[in-house]
Amino acid sequence: MEKTLIYHYTSLSHLIEIFKTGKLLTSQTEKMLKVKKPGLWFTKNSKWEYSAFKRFNDGKKEFDLNTPEEFEKYIGCARFVTNLNSLFVTFAKYKHKSKVNPLLWDKMAEIGKSKGADPSEWYATFSPLSVNNLDIEIFENGEWHNLKKEGGEFDSDLFNRNLEKTFVFKKGKEMEEKMMKEQQSNQPKSNVINDEIESSPIIEKEKVEEVVQDIEEVVEEVVEEKLKEVVKEGEEVVEEEVEEVEEVVEEVVEEVEEVVEEVVEVVEEVVEEVVEEVVEKKVEEVVEEKNEKEKPKSKGIFSKIKGFFSKK
Repeated sequence: MEKTLIYHYTSLSHLIEIFKTGKLLTSQTEKMLKVKKPGLWFTKNSKWEYSAFKRFNDGKKEFDLNTPEEFEKYIGCARFVTNLNSLFVTFAKYKHKSKVNPLLWDKMAEIGKSKGADPSEWYATFSPLSVNNLDIEIFENGEWHNLKKEGGEFDSDLFNRNLEKTFVFKKGKEMEEKMMKEQQSNQPKSNVINDEIESSPIIEKEKVEEVVQDIEEVVEEVVEEKLKEVVKEGEEVVEEEVEEVEEVVEEVVEEVEEVVEEVVEVVEEVVEEVVEEVVEKKVEEVVEEKNEKEKPKSKGIFSKIKGFFSKK
């Protein structure tokens, strides 16, 4: 049986965080929206998943990153790959398995479709997945390249050159250089030699982790701020939808109550008519029965009187 591959799309900046935990985790947004069983999402689309778009701020304006090329330029583009198996459920089954609010489920599909995604391609699992059991690919110049070599080691050259060309990395380097210049201007001249040694190319390579940390802080601030906005918008949408549903329910209830009242009135009238007919019929039967019983009795009495006088 041919295996079906599914994909989880993400950014290089987020990939660093995933490597730290060693796992792909379930949706933080869904946890914030109080979904009982948040999902970890994959798609069958091997080219790109348009619902994976990111809201980005370059310091001048905000805009969406909607394509792998845009991801590659600003935050780097990566994806995890695995085989579709029984751990995953379709988007339709997710609605019942996760016990998500139906209005939120509809909104997820609506947003995805508005970006060009197809919810029928979505699959969710409800447990974290170890990155050791997943293939990892990086998008570079229009093609996907495996980050893991045949021996299982990571292709650090592939990772580094794609990270270094991103907007967030360059911005992080600018911030670091600016901070170093400010420190140098505030330090005594005796420390200049030490500063030059610390800023040498060899030392800079050893300080990649510090640079990455600076980048992560920049990205985290942007992502956290946008996540709060998205959650707030989501809550407002849900509240509006709930209010609309409540209004519809109230209208339906009022209509049902009116119909019930009309039905009750009709039933009462019918019951009254039936009762009257039954009572009248019963009375007539009782009267007739009584008359029938009284006739023989009267006849008997007169016969006895007649017999009595005849004996005399």
